[in-house]
Amino acid sequence: MSQKKLNILLLVLLIWAIAATSVASYLYLENSYLRREVGSLGGKAILVNIGIDYGNGTLVWFNNTPLPQGSTALTALVSVAQVEYKLSSMGAYVTSVNSVQEKIVSQSEGYSWMWYRFDEGKRALVAGEVAADRYKLVSGETIVWRYEHWKF
Repeated sequence: MSQKKLNILLLVLLIWAIAATSVASYLYLENSYLRREVGSLGGKAILVNIGIDYGNGTLVWFNNTPLPQGSTALTALVSVAQVEYKLSSMGAYVTSVNSVQEKIVSQSEGYSWMWYRFDEGKRALVAGEVAADRYKLVSGETIVWRYEHWKF
């Protein structure tokens, strides 16, 4: 490799390193500011991590999302996405997230939105035990909404 190409490569790497460090520093400072702001609310707000898995390899994270204390798994999703859902005596049932609609292929097969929470004890995601509008979140919790294929 010629000296000129090596110098250009080193310059590009230096620029990349400066840009990456700047972005990381900015995000760290923003996160610190957000944590201080939430802390100043005196327990009236929580921070949660929200993931949306579209079932096609796309997973979008909304980490440290501030929500009012008492928020539910559904509240969290609605705070970061356009959501359509149906209410029944059993609770809320999500039918669409950011225009990705539930798809019923037959009575025994389809694609639907399901929610999961990260269980610290099991160190794994576990299916939501109740309807999303009935599960109260706690600060630091992680939930994931997945568009999943199901079949009986």
